[in-house]
Amino acid sequence: MHSGRRYVPIALAAVVLLLGLLATAGVSAVLTQKERRSAAQAMDRQVDLARAAVSGEVQRYLDTIDNLAAALGSHDQLTRAAFERATAHVPGENLAGATAVVYVVPQQGHYLAVYGRRLDGRDPAVAQPDLSAVPEIADVLRQSASLGGAAVSTAAVDPDGSRTLNLATPVLSPDGSLRGLVLLGLRGPEFFGGAIGTVVHPRVTATLSATQEGGGLLPLATVHPTAPGTDALVRTADVGIAQRRWRLDLAADPRELPGAYTDRPLVSGAAGVLLSVLVAILVHVLGSRRAKAMELVEEATRDLRQAGAAAHDLAARQRAILHSVSEGVTVVGADGRILLQNPAARELLGTADDAVSLAEWPAHYGAYLPDRVTPFPAADLPMLRAIRGEPVDGVELVIRNPAHPDGILVSVSARPLHRPGAGPVGAVAVLHDITALRRYETELAQFAAVVAHDLKSPLTAVHGFAAVAADAVSATPPRVETAGAALQRVRQGAVRMREIIDVLLAYTTARDAPLDVADVDLQALVAAVVAERTAPRPVAFLSPAVLDVTPPAPSVWVGPLPPVRADPGLLRLVVDNLVGNAIKYTPAGVAAQVEISAGPATGGVRLVVADRGIGIPDDEKGRVFESFHRGRPLDYGGTGLGLAICRRIVERHGGTIAVQDNPGGGTRFCVTLPAAPDGWQRLQRPSTPAVSAPAAVPAAVSALNHKVK
Repeated sequence: MHSGRRYVPIALAAVVLLLGLLATAGVSAVLTQKERRSAAQAMDRQVDLARAAVSGEVQRYLDTIDNLAAALGSHDQLTRAAFERATAHVPGENLAGATAVVYVVPQQGHYLAVYGRRLDGRDPAVAQPDLSAVPEIADVLRQSASLGGAAVSTAAVDPDGSRTLNLATPVLSPDGSLRGLVLLGLRGPEFFGGAIGTVVHPRVTATLSATQEGGGLLPLATVHPTAPGTDALVRTADVGIAQRRWRLDLAADPRELPGAYTDRPLVSGAAGVLLSVLVAILVHVLGSRRAKAMELVEEATRDLRQAGAAAHDLAARQRAILHSVSEGVTVVGADGRILLQNPAARELLGTADDAVSLAEWPAHYGAYLPDRVTPFPAADLPMLRAIRGEPVDGVELVIRNPAHPDGILVSVSARPLHRPGAGPVGAVAVLHDITALRRYETELAQFAAVVAHDLKSPLTAVHGFAAVAADAVSATPPRVETAGAALQRVRQGAVRMREIIDVLLAYTTARDAPLDVADVDLQALVAAVVAERTAPRPVAFLSPAVLDVTPPAPSVWVGPLPPVRADPGLLRLVVDNLVGNAIKYTPAGVAAQVEISAGPATGGVRLVVADRGIGIPDDEKGRVFESFHRGRPLDYGGTGLGLAICRRIVERHGGTIAVQDNPGGGTRFCVTLPAAPDGWQRLQRPSTPAVSAPAAVPAAVSALNHKVK
């Protein structure tokens, strides 16, 4: 063998190994960058959730004291009894961290606490009559009186170590003059924990800091305290509250965030390195055997046969490795020809055969610009740009062909493959289906629109009837009945807003809250929901007009129900929505009839909720589980989220939910859930219980008790 030929197999193996390592590095880099972006996006979503929760909760507290100030200002002479009546509802507003509400009167440079109500169970309500001795309280009272609106104090540390804040708003006489101020005290930890304790992810540490007297920031509270590592993601956000700026600090280990990190880069890198080494070894072996074949034909033939068998095994291993990669991977040569495309890429692109070159790639796969009309220019393909030496990230294009008739949105990232001392020798591209991501972003936009629309109507009613009540009280003589009726409508508007917010929170929880799966007594859970849905609302919450109407009482029949494996809280949301809808969507003047039963299903339990209501038209059955879809909104109202929440929760448990006509009229909702071990054997209820609402309950009592879905 010549000395020059001795090094040819080694050189060829080195080139193959280098190209394989370059391709592996490119794929791993694309996947790693994608996961880093996913972790950053997940952390940014946590910041937005925390900031919105804190802003919304503080605004709720400010709205509460603004409403209280308006009520106190409507009295010609404010007495203790009037103050007690006006503040009687405040403990029921669920103001986490609120310590006391105090009516303060300015007097010659002093602020005298006249009346007070303790909200945390301590006595007395007014511990220090002259509040001007407390700097932060005196400061917020002065600012509120000067601004003529709500103000927030600086943060302070009480003698017992508590971190506190104070909210103040002026009380104006009917002529607009300052009559006094309403002061609300808050403890930072309870307030902050109540605001975002269930909003941010349990692995995200969040700290709220507020301005303190003399400047600087004072940490008020921390939720989910952990010790993130050195590579933790850290975010800081400002929150504007009245005239103050608060700061939110969030930190989390990116590995703890949902959907942030996986083993794909490591697996892809290891597979690529292994494949490159094997191919390099094969090239070296083939080269060595070929050199020897020039001297001994028989020996070379035998060696080539052995090498062919090794090549066959290697090709099988290569196919297995490519099949194991879940991301679509495409490798092209410098001339634009398709060199390699894994099965994931073929499935994503919707064709079994590969395009020959990049020039026919858009027409072969049906690639369009994001406008879904203009064909994607072949010259702008990310793979061609990478061949020209340009790294490309996140180019979006639409793939529409017989396999994807509605079209899917694909994100393509590409990197050039370089040869040392030369230009690009090809490119590698990673394809990812982002249709679901864009659909989720669209849902978020719809979510914001629904919140703005649905809250505007009750807010308008609250504002209008509050003005009516104020006019009635200020009249001579006061029109007590008119004021009472208007205040009742204000209360109904507030209840409606609270119900809307509860539904929207449930909608978010159904998607993002972690599952806490356990054995659930479905019989007891359904009985509790039915009892709540059919229980009468206390008379104190109803207007006289509502009490004059006596609707038919709903009747609910519940059959034997086995235990299931589910998250108890989320499963209760599903049952509550289905039972509430069954009672709600009943013609006026007709008693609601609901039947709840269960039976075995493949691998689980089939729960059926049937009613004799108005039913669902055939053309709407396919849309009832979509977010924000409403059936007959003018007659029955609602947010259009109830059944969407049910579908999300059931699918997260691995089950299904479907709707069909109920024989004889009405609707049947069928839900499959995982069964608890030996659930049917543990069911020991030989008789069939029936739960009905009391026959004497007025129709309006039952109607107001049914939440809008």
